[in-house]
Amino acid sequence: MKTIKSLKLALSLGALATIAACTPNKQSASVTASGNSSGIIGGVAVDQNDIIRKSTVSIVVNVLTQDGQQGQFLCTGSIVSENTILTAAHCVPGAEYKKAAMYVVFATDLNKMQKSQIVAVSGVVVHPQYGEGDKRLRETIEKLKKSGNPNGDGVELTDRDQGADNYDLAVLKLASKIPADYQIANVLTDETILKNGANVTLAGYGLTNVKKEQVDPAKYPDLDAAIASGQIGCTYDKKTCYILTQENENILKKTDVSVIQPYGETEVALDQSQGKGACHGDSGGPAFINVNGTEYLWGVTSRGTGKDGIDDCSNYAIYTKVHAEWNFVSKAIKQLNTTTKEEAPQTEALAAN
Repeated sequence: MKTIKSLKLALSLGALATIAACTPNKQSASVTASGNSSGIIGGVAVDQNDIIRKSTVSIVVNVLTQDGQQGQFLCTGSIVSENTILTAAHCVPGAEYKKAAMYVVFATDLNKMQKSQIVAVSGVVVHPQYGEGDKRLRETIEKLKKSGNPNGDGVELTDRDQGADNYDLAVLKLASKIPADYQIANVLTDETILKNGANVTLAGYGLTNVKKEQVDPAKYPDLDAAIASGQIGCTYDKKTCYILTQENENILKKTDVSVIQPYGETEVALDQSQGKGACHGDSGGPAFINVNGTEYLWGVTSRGTGKDGIDDCSNYAIYTKVHAEWNFVSKAIKQLNTTTKEEAPQTEALAAN
């Protein structure tokens, strides 16, 4: 199988598995739009009559950290039944948080959303194999380090060695049915049409732009810490660094990109090198393909990377194929709708103001 040629690119994709999701912000636990989190890069606003609008939603996650800090992050999702949403597994808050609450917002403009457009998430099912790609990637990195060839120069690796097939999917159950002006997405069943060069449409509430201002890395005594904290972004060799400024509009946007190649058995790599694509806040969001005038949901935003390792979403994005994992999705929907309220997997709610 054809592989992504740049090993460093593939390694970064796995390492940045949650790049398209926003990091929590220290703000109130009320359902509000995150200040650094919304609109597709290079996209246009989705019209109210657009079929993509009718099946795409925003997911707001309020969290309380173990040390008592409140925060919030944003993802995107797609409607797959009258009361369930498909999103990325990494959008589901884990045990690192003391408390967490997930909400789905049925609005294209988060700046104008109403209380009536917010629905609580009452249950969650995460793909049982989520994280397998990350585990394989870590094993690959360790093997290369031990061999004295950390960059993998001259080494032939499969997609799966490089972190492909990470099963980054989760299904959320709503506390009530979807509004009347929303509908279930049409799911693509023939994934063979996702060929190299195929035009696809991405949608989400993620960043609209990432600006870069070059800085001297020598000004940062602990460069690794500065990179890890998000203060700056640097190239792989850490010789060129930038201060990254994120911009957003908090509205649902869409844009077209092209398929590069399959990535493992269940994922697809998309080209974001033309100034368009998914970014922070778009995690879990949909990828559509138009077939004879009908938009079909085929992918879920998982992860991505910028050029030379810079976190600006300017290189590739990896999407999980929906139909390839439809067995999981259908079982999760059934599980969430047959489990009693007391038994349903839930996030512990924070009181919304």
